[in-house]
Amino acid sequence: MVTDVRRRWSAPFRPRNYRAAWSTLTTSRRPVDALDRYVRGSGDYPWTVTLRTPIGPLDLLVPHAHDVRTVNEVFHRHDYGTGRPEVVVDIGGNIGISAAYWLSRSATSRVHVWEPVPHNLETLRHNVAPFGDRCVVHEAALAPVAGPATFLIDPVGRYSGLAEYQSTTEGRVAVEVRCEAVADALTAVLEREGRIDLVKVDTEGSEDAIVAAIPTHLRASIGEIVHEYPGGVRRIRN
Repeated sequence: MVTDVRRRWSAPFRPRNYRAAWSTLTTSRRPVDALDRYVRGSGDYPWTVTLRTPIGPLDLLVPHAHDVRTVNEVFHRHDYGTGRPEVVVDIGGNIGISAAYWLSRSATSRVHVWEPVPHNLETLRHNVAPFGDRCVVHEAALAPVAGPATFLIDPVGRYSGLAEYQSTTEGRVAVEVRCEAVADALTAVLEREGRIDLVKVDTEGSEDAIVAAIPTHLRASIGEIVHEYPGGVRRIRN
């Protein structure tokens, strides 16, 4: 709560927020509604936002007000950059906002996305459906090692993660999920695609452990790794 209050008060002093607002005005079909939902948290949900993209209009299903933040961070604030990577591995796909962003940058890009939460997967599949087989959805979590693990799911789904990396269980439901080892998953994608231009990691706490588990020889084959951390987004480039 304190973090949210600080973020609201500091927002007018951050240049990237003005760039995000301009992007919203120029790429959203209903920009005033989109800005109002982001700034004030107004509106009814689920909601469908229509965005202009390099390959045409894109409709995204947004189940909760919190998911509007994700749309802003990815499509307007460009937290993961503005490039057009051809092959992306999306670790922690949530409802498919970031996957849809990369898939809509060009007509040939491909995304492999991992997401273990059932209600997130339903929305994710809906949001990437227009891209057909260019998006491969993996119903599992990625972790440093393979095997079963306890996953804590919050009501929204945006803040769910592996239990061992969570600071609290309050308001979360514990379920068992299947984890694949990140090294094995990346190896399989490289064998299938021949390249990986970008790996994105947003797993609510386990990002550092996942990145650390990527062997050196695999890192050499990855163009860039972007991962969340408490202060923002960190980029690791080859």
